Amino acid sequence: MNALIRAVDRINQYVGLSVTHLYFICATITVYEVAMRYFFNAPTQWAFEVVMVVCGSAWALSGPYITMRRAHIAITVVYEHVQGGAKWWLDLIILLVSIAAMFTFAYALWDPMVHAISGLERSGTSFNSPEPLILKTLLFVGAALYAVQLVVNLIKHLTGHGVPKSTELPGD
Repeated sequence: MNALIRAVDRINQYVGLSVTHLYFICATITVYEVAMRYFFNAPTQWAFEVVMVVCGSAWALSGPYITMRRAHIAITVVYEHVQGGAKWWLDLIILLVSIAAMFTFAYALWDPMVHAISGLERSGTSFNSPEPLILKTLLFVGAALYAVQLVVNLIKHLTGHGVPKSTELPGD
């Protein structure tokens, strides 16, 4: 079980850190497009679609890494007012709701992804990129990785493996 947990963590860490470079590519293409449009009066047909697919891909694939590190932005108004065991139970509820939501999201993404792949879906714009095909596929992959990471986080939470001190098991 520990080997599986470590494998999921490593995959999501590798993927999450790998896609950080995509944000630099987005920024570079955006600067290029702005320069071409406003300084040379020669806008591109491809920049917007490329930035959308690259940035969307980075976003979809970085979620599991952020979840692995428990670094999501959180609204902690209630969480900060409870003590020890209650925090453990709140974390458990949050994990269970998140798992249900992500598996539902991945399930909902399955058919659009299969349709996009089977029909080699394209954007239909003048650039006619395979943006829908890429985004629908990577959104599904990201949601699936996210859901699996949440299950791993649930296992860690229930076993106390790798859990921060603020969320120790009740009675510790």
